[in-house]
Amino acid sequence: MNKFLITLGLVLSIFTTSTTTQADHGPYDPSRDAFKDFEAAQQQAEQENKLILIQIGGNWCSWCHKLERFFNSNATIKTLRDDTFVAIKVNVSPENENEAFLREMPEFEGYPFLVITDADGQILNSRTSGALEEGLGYSESKFKDYFEYWKNADQHD
Repeated sequence: MNKFLITLGLVLSIFTTSTTTQADHGPYDPSRDAFKDFEAAQQQAEQENKLILIQIGGNWCSWCHKLERFFNSNATIKTLRDDTFVAIKVNVSPENENEAFLREMPEFEGYPFLVITDADGQILNSRTSGALEEGLGYSESKFKDYFEYWKNADQHD
């Protein structure tokens, strides 16, 4: 019985440690360089004939976490996003406010904020995610309409 409890304790401590580490990092990584991420996204978007979706937010933002969970739990929307865009996240937090990068973005209020560009960096659209909310979460139909519009847009053909 004692061996079982020790083994169970070790397994739980490993699980808790790896879960805590992942949770501490969150969807927005303050150590990332937004300019380098955008440059890589531009190259990938050019090669794959896609647009770029920039998600601006932070791990402190409850709606940013809701958006992350929405994408991860909704295969239809996630697939449509990934078929249409090269998606990057830009962190805004005391650890890395990404001020220089954000000066290149349209003015906004509220997080998460979404910006769509072409592979050349031309801003095509921007909006707060609030326009895509429904009730206490995000709307599958609103995101589907939004992403399908851009999937079918002539700007990146």
